[in-house]
Amino acid sequence: MSLFTRFAIFALLLARHPGLHAAPPCSITDRAVIFHHTSTDPKDPANTSGFNQGPSIALLPDGRLLAAWFSSASEGADSQRILQAFSSDQGRTWDEATELQDFAGTADFDPALFVAGKETFLFFSAFNPQIDIYFRRSSDSAKTWTEPVKLGQLNHTTRSNGIQLSTGELLVPLHLRGTKGGGVLRSRDGGKTWIRFGAVANPEGQGGEPTIAETKSGAIHMMLRTKDGQLWRSISRDRGETWSAPEKTGLTSTSSASHLFCTRDGTLVLTYNPGPAPLRFPLHLRVSHDEGKTWSEPVALADRPAKVGGWSVCYPSLTETADGTLVAIWAQIKSSTGVLYGDIHSARIVLEK
Repeated sequence: MSLFTRFAIFALLLARHPGLHAAPPCSITDRAVIFHHTSTDPKDPANTSGFNQGPSIALLPDGRLLAAWFSSASEGADSQRILQAFSSDQGRTWDEATELQDFAGTADFDPALFVAGKETFLFFSAFNPQIDIYFRRSSDSAKTWTEPVKLGQLNHTTRSNGIQLSTGELLVPLHLRGTKGGGVLRSRDGGKTWIRFGAVANPEGQGGEPTIAETKSGAIHMMLRTKDGQLWRSISRDRGETWSAPEKTGLTSTSSASHLFCTRDGTLVLTYNPGPAPLRFPLHLRVSHDEGKTWSEPVALADRPAKVGGWSVCYPSLTETADGTLVAIWAQIKSSTGVLYGDIHSARIVLEK
């Protein structure tokens, strides 16, 4: 075979498989365990922090990182509360966890953090007595918080972080329970009042746990959890008021939460479980430099620690530090007969330029 023929074949392979020899879009420099389970028995009355899930992360105005997640013996237990941990070294190490939010005798869950200027917001959901969304805010980098404010969104929950738009508005994604009706809460007065917009769903009516990011063009992208093995995307070009009919992204995904994040230089970063359903491993990361038209080859952010059943690595959340390093957090869960526990993990990620 001539050298020319070999080159032609290689070029054809690259054209058909552009990621064949592409450099990885990022490197993982550090890993840590933010919180380790305290028990593995979901029926143990003394178990208060065995199951840990649904983490969220934010870069605080003072430069520290804040991670929050819900914790209990089993998901939905009346004793379920929201814990927090701080990092003062950009996610390399984490302080001991403390309690952030607890309505006594009811389940608090799905914290969603975001920062707007000097204000830090915590959105979460609780059964009190019906499921509703609440928020608290802090003006001193999470040292103190206001009392919870109920938003009157019955049977809705938040999950993914909110964002501040380039035009100043605040947006928080939410959805109707049952993987339905993704939308946003929007505030134009710095978080004093909130109005709901959008009821985004695929043709089967699915649009759960939406995650949003604003790109350099001002478009707001929303990724949606569905049950058909695909990630779907909707776009708003009017600050979250109206949303396009969702379309498939071409990325396979199990029915689980993803996280979409836009870096300061305009790179879109997506973390998600590629499936197949119902598997919630591995946890992949992809990047896009063209506002989601194309995506890099995936990088495995995490995988199950052992090739046996019952493991999940899921529910990611991302933020960006002052030097451009990304910090991702997620839950690593084990569920089998008589055993249930979850840990909160983190990783520092450097994107390739």
